[in-house]
Amino acid sequence: MIHSIKCYPDYFKALKDGAKPFEVRKNDRPYAVGDYLAVNEFVSIDPYESVREELLESFSRSADNGRYSGNCLLFKITYILDDSEYCKDGTVILGLARCEI
Repeated sequence: MIHSIKCYPDYFKALKDGAKPFEVRKNDRPYAVGDYLAVNEFVSIDPYESVREELLESFSRSADNGRYSGNCLLFKITYILDDSEYCKDGTVILGLARCEI
């Protein structure tokens, strides 16, 4: 299964650079080891930053509170941590391995 998710630019960059080989998510999907995570860069709209609004106009897909940049990364889920001792209630930590597209 492929799970398509939003990711803010700072976290997207860390995933892309390999500095962040995990993702903390709400456990609101049937995540399973072996599934894929399509991570889509998403820039939220901040009404106080006109520069960011100009940048957003060039992005391809829009949503209620921002726009997708069109940048995407694909990862395979290699591990799922859902132990209440380490995760907030209703969240999981997904171990990821990058896939080349």
